Amino acid sequence: MPMTVHPAFALVEAVKRSLLAGRMAGINDRPKIEKAARAVAVDGGVVVDCSGVEVMSSSYFDAAVWPLWSASELFPILSKVPPAALDDIELVLKANSGAVWHLAKGEPRLLGQLDPSLVKTLDEVAKRGEVSAGDLAEVDRAIGPTAWSNRLAALYQLRLVRRKKDGRRLNYIVSWRT
Repeated sequence: MPMTVHPAFALVEAVKRSLLAGRMAGINDRPKIEKAARAVAVDGGVVVDCSGVEVMSSSYFDAAVWPLWSASELFPILSKVPPAALDDIELVLKANSGAVWHLAKGEPRLLGQLDPSLVKTLDEVAKRGEVSAGDLAEVDRAIGPTAWSNRLAALYQLRLVRRKKDGRRLNYIVSWRT
């Protein structure tokens, strides 16, 4: 399913350079990056445009960019990541048991590893659009609503899905869709 376009900010413009290396530089740049993300985010959705980045080390990504996935109500998506930086990002994601959406040729793809049960859940959310745990319980009756709810909550914590309340029901949607 095609991605909905979210507003973007250019990482290079936010930090005013294209060589992004070192933990201390990342710590110093983190507030600028979060401010840029919050300035353009709509319903939490924001694309981190990495075009123009020449180098992004794992220590820099860990200190400056990865914290966006912990920022309250932000649902970041990476875009135009230089191929040389992908391995460094994967190292950070592995160390943090994380995963992020990455736009590759205009299509959302996961970077990082997820538990197979979370992959199955995420696939169902992406396929169905907006769902609740109860909706997913009808897909596979061997898995109860509580288990589906726990899986959806884990995906929400990873910022891979957003949620909205509909009465007492929580509905989930992949974070790259509005």
